Parts: sequence; structure tokens; C-alpha cells
Amino acid sequence: MKIVYFWLTPQGKALAEQMQELCGGRVMPKENFAAGVEQAFREADALVFVMAAGIVVRTIAPLLRSKAEDPAVLVLDQQGTHVISLLSGHLGGANALTRTIAEKLGSDPVITTATDTAGILSFDEFAKANQLKIENLPVLKHISGALLEGKTVAFQTDIPTEFPLPPYLDTSPETALPYGVTVSDRQISLPPEQKRLLLRPKSLVLGVGCKRGISPEHLLQCAETFLEQFGLSRHSVSAIATIGLKAEEPAVLALSRAYAAPLVIVPAEEIQSCTYPFAESEFVRQITGVPAVAEACSYLASGCGEVLTGKQKFPGVTLAACRKKMPPLHL
Repeated sequence: MKIVYFWLTPQGKALAEQMQELCGGRVMPKENFAAGVEQAFREADALVFVMAAGIVVRTIAPLLRSKAEDPAVLVLDQQGTHVISLLSGHLGGANALTRTIAEKLGSDPVITTATDTAGILSFDEFAKANQLKIENLPVLKHISGALLEGKTVAFQTDIPTEFPLPPYLDTSPETALPYGVTVSDRQISLPPEQKRLLLRPKSLVLGVGCKRGISPEHLLQCAETFLEQFGLSRHSVSAIATIGLKAEEPAVLALSRAYAAPLVIVPAEEIQSCTYPFAESEFVRQITGVPAVAEACSYLASGCGEVLTGKQKFPGVTLAACRKKMPPLHL
């Protein structure tokens, strides 16, 4: 976590330097305060201010974007008596960092998010802790609201949990509750009246082979069709895997950017030594030097995970998907 500390008084600087020693990060100089805050707001994960909260609010107000994008913002008085989680408590990690700093300093953590004060599971914080992408963030407020009103919420997950579920979560597979949360990499169709939060694990590895010079638009359309065909969520694609021969292919690079998924290059020798029974192609071997590309790359880049599709052919393109083994969900 990239943390940046700001201060305005000598006592505040001393406290900022103490937190730097305890938690890491960078202490900014007092000069060019507003410009430093603006830069940190774009680049850092957390901004910690040792000063009056009013100064902080006025400084960051023009920089606010959304709860999905804003960094964590914390405020401390210069005595370090209170550590206040001011912004992005859950998704930005401000609440967790507030607890950490307060524990290390022996301070009072001040957390005002409703689910925390009520002792109810916060699903945005849960998503962050488990590296789950929230597909439909606007639904989150309905789920949190239902829990705060004492309602039961459906909870379904394709990944095992390592914690006892609280009594306000109903795991019945056939539940018809109006509010729910689903953890899955599968595509899910929901009636418009049902408020279901979709949390996507980064579990899918997409293996890609293609002809040289294929258009990025065509490859993206093939990938979208492929995922739709097998009922897999694009939000769960964690990596695009291919061979070294395709490492600079513009269409493959564009697909990696479109899915915000890193490009993984699988060495030819790993494919050649792999004992998994891929659907081999002599033509592919002649062109690339390996017996298979899409299926082999998805399998090996997933850590020899669960094979979901095998090789699927499209005009000038082959695709395959495997599922990585995911750790249990935790609080």
C-alpha cells in the first residue's frame, strides 16, 4: 500500500515520521501542500494528514471522483489521540489502515461507516479483502441498507469460505429473497427487481492464439463471444496468456488492455514438456514450434488449474479458458 503523509506543524511532522517508521510510506514536505496533495490523490493508495479535518476537507474536495476510485484518506490530530477514517473507508482501505495506525500508536480509531458501527459485514470491504471486483457497485447501497434494516440477505459463492457465516446471510440455493450477494466467475442473469451484488473473483485465465495482423476489434469480439458461449464473466479474467511469438501482437496487447488483465507469456519449453493431453495441431507446431497455443497457455498460466473449455476456434483465432485454484474467502 502506497501511503503518503502530510503535516503543517513540527509536532505534526514528528508524528508523520513516526507513522512512516511503523507503516512505511513517504512523508511529504510542508511546501507546495496543495500540489502535493493533488499528485498523491492521483498516485497513492492512502493519504494520511496530521492537521485539522477542515483543512483536509477543503483541500481534497475538488479532487473527489467516486468511492470506486478515490484513495483512502485519514486525519490525525497532532497529538495522535484520534485516527479518523475520512474517505474511502471500505474500498479504499481507510478503515483497515485506521485500525492499524491506531493500534500501533495506541490511539483511538474513529470509524463512522454504518456497517462498521453496527457490527455488520461490509461487502465492499469484504470484496477488497478477497480481491473481488464489484461488477455492479450501485447495488451495494441496497445490500448494506437491507442489512442495516435487519433484513436477511441471500449469499451464494462458488468459492469456499473459511469463516462462519453470520445468521443474516441465507445460503439456501433456491432462496427467493429480494436482496443477495453472489461470488462467482459465471455470467448471471437477474430479474430487474432483484438487488443482487455480483462479486467477481479474478479466477479465469484466457489462452489466446491468433494469426499475425488480426484486428484488435475482431479478437475482442471473438473473446466476448467465447465468454458468452461458456457463461463466463469478463470481469473475472485475471490474465491473457499466449506464447512468445505473440508477445508484441497488437491485437493481443489490446485485449489485455480491454480486460485490464496482464499479458502472461508461456515459455515454449513449458508447453513442450507438459503432459496434459492438449488437442495438438501439426499446423500450429510448424508455425509456432509448439503443439498447442490457446489451451496450453491457459492451462499452464493458471497454475495447471481447472480446464473449462478446451480449444475453441474462431476465424483466425483460438481461445481457451482455465480456472485458477482460489484461496478460501476470509473476513
